[in-house]
Amino acid sequence: MRSLPPVVLLVVSFNLPMLGQSGKSELFGGYSLERIAAGCGTDYRCGFNDTGATTNLSGWIVSMTGYVYKSLGLSAQFSGNYGNAGFAGGGGLSTVPRYAYQFGPVYTFRWQRASAFTHALFGGVSQGVGQGAINGSAPSYTAFLWSVGGGLDIKLSNRLSIRAAQIDYERHHVPVDGLSAPSTSPTNGFRYSAGIVLRF
Repeated sequence: MRSLPPVVLLVVSFNLPMLGQSGKSELFGGYSLERIAAGCGTDYRCGFNDTGATTNLSGWIVSMTGYVYKSLGLSAQFSGNYGNAGFAGGGGLSTVPRYAYQFGPVYTFRWQRASAFTHALFGGVSQGVGQGAINGSAPSYTAFLWSVGGGLDIKLSNRLSIRAAQIDYERHHVPVDGLSAPSTSPTNGFRYSAGIVLRF
């Protein structure tokens, strides 16, 4: 598995004691599919103020949630997605690695055999330098990222659940070609996740 940025590991270390103190914690891990435009730098020629073609990036996702008061909790979510970003007008593909790290409140509705949650997460995304494009490469950047969404968990036992679906709307600014210099433009994205939830 590809390594996370060191700042992510530090934040996780500081948050683990807080999650344990609540007595009600969850650990989720699974598959992530992110659909978003990877952005266009001066070497990744998509055209003036064009964020580039929207593409599907597959990868992994991990989140930790500690409930501090009944159904209200705090969550830390980390993901890594990888795929090929295409030029808006053709001209090649560029392999793009993206890592996101977000934190925020979560509220869960619980029933006997299932639970549903909603959350708002804030943090950042770091995109690595793309490789393999004919006329250039996808840009490398770090940007503020926020997302809102929720999901549905199917309970298998007191400690184990299946996360059938988690859907998040994402928004951040990506590099684009400016008139005389590179600039940024807002772009929207969606993330689908599914996997296993452990409660302890």
